[in-house]
Amino acid sequence: MAQGSLEQKGGKLGFEGIGADIKPLMKQFEQLRKQVSDQNVQKRIHRAVGKIYKDEMLNNIVDARETIRIRRGGKGGFDIKPGTLRRSIKVWQIDKQHSTFWVGPRVGRRAPKDADAWFANIVEGDDQYVKGNNRNKGVFARSIANKRGEALTKMRKKYEFQIRKAAKAKGKKK
Repeated sequence: MAQGSLEQKGGKLGFEGIGADIKPLMKQFEQLRKQVSDQNVQKRIHRAVGKIYKDEMLNNIVDARETIRIRRGGKGGFDIKPGTLRRSIKVWQIDKQHSTFWVGPRVGRRAPKDADAWFANIVEGDDQYVKGNNRNKGVFARSIANKRGEALTKMRKKYEFQIRKAAKAKGKKK
């Protein structure tokens, strides 16, 4: 029997022998797996999928109408300019050793001063003690829920494309 192939046995009555020796086929599958498990390929795919969430969050955020002044006790305070929450939305790789990305408001020392969303959890949970309604309450949870299906579909399609691309390249090498 040929390796990884079909072979008819038994004349016209026939039996079909299927895959008695599939080592060459398994080797090809392993090469395809390596192509798709390439960190750079995964990073490109994951960043593109993260952009779907980022765009949705940016579309759902409503900027403040005026600068918000934060003052605590007698100490000097700081001002939050309109658009700070929107500027803080990023897609970033959380660990350079892996291909995992996060999407959302950047906070802390890596965020620029005009885009540090330290207050994002207050906005999301509507925990502020300010008169009026919070137009951005639940904006991140809503955005994620709205785009989860589209993001999964895009990720699946991009991985399928990479598999087809690797298989096509492997086929040309023969």
